[in-house]
Amino acid sequence: MNKAGHVALGVAAGSGLLSLLPQMDGHMASPIVYILAVAVGSLAPDLDHKTSTASNLIQLSTQNRRMAQSLGLLLLLIAVAIWGLPRLGLDLDNVWARSAPLWAAAGVLCLLLAKLRSLVLLGVGALLLAAYAMYDWHWITAFAGGALLILPMVKHRGIIHTPEFALALSIGAFSFGQQSDLWMVQAISIGLIVGWWAHLIGDLFGREGIGSLISKKIHVALRLFDNGGTGERLLSGLCWGISIVCWIVFLMPVEWRMEAFLSSFL
Repeated sequence: MNKAGHVALGVAAGSGLLSLLPQMDGHMASPIVYILAVAVGSLAPDLDHKTSTASNLIQLSTQNRRMAQSLGLLLLLIAVAIWGLPRLGLDLDNVWARSAPLWAAAGVLCLLLAKLRSLVLLGVGALLLAAYAMYDWHWITAFAGGALLILPMVKHRGIIHTPEFALALSIGAFSFGQQSDLWMVQAISIGLIVGWWAHLIGDLFGREGIGSLISKKIHVALRLFDNGGTGERLLSGLCWGISIVCWIVFLMPVEWRMEAFLSSFL
């Protein structure tokens, strides 16, 4: 499923649950924050894909990454040449001779920019683990930090695309949200959970499906449509229609909802 399909399915699932979540009645902005968190959660599992929408938010474009990598190698080559030429008996101006570390530093910086996604994931993961160790934060902090640290090394549709990982994440996020008195934290935690599971369900529809941490032999793929194909576009349209209906019902006064519900059975 592509990003449009994942967001559509996630928002539909989140919208369908609106009336069932008591947390959404705590603040006027809760439903909006919640549904935005659902949309983010429906894309978040694809952080393990190097060119996904989620990953592209924290890295340079493909063209700029290649340019940064090429420039970095060129600058390192210049640094090596400046350092090595005097040792081969070739005289260089004193200013040039002392500039080798600067060229090398610039080259390393360019190479790091080419790997910006990995740096961001590793950096945020390390910060979360440090915060957990220093300030005794909720255990979901350590869980998320550890997950971010391994993301640059795992394959797409790997560990974070499994139901077991989603279950652990859901328990931690829900527990964290319930311990907080802030309506925004509660809305975001529930929204991320709904969006994450909606993403996994969406992947079930495709050809690649999802696997399990319990056994590599456990793999489910319904193969209902191709990624970005006609079937997915039809499902996306249906999901957006469902979302609109759910929001209309949610925004109705409670007494109107009851009348509509009773009239459908009487």
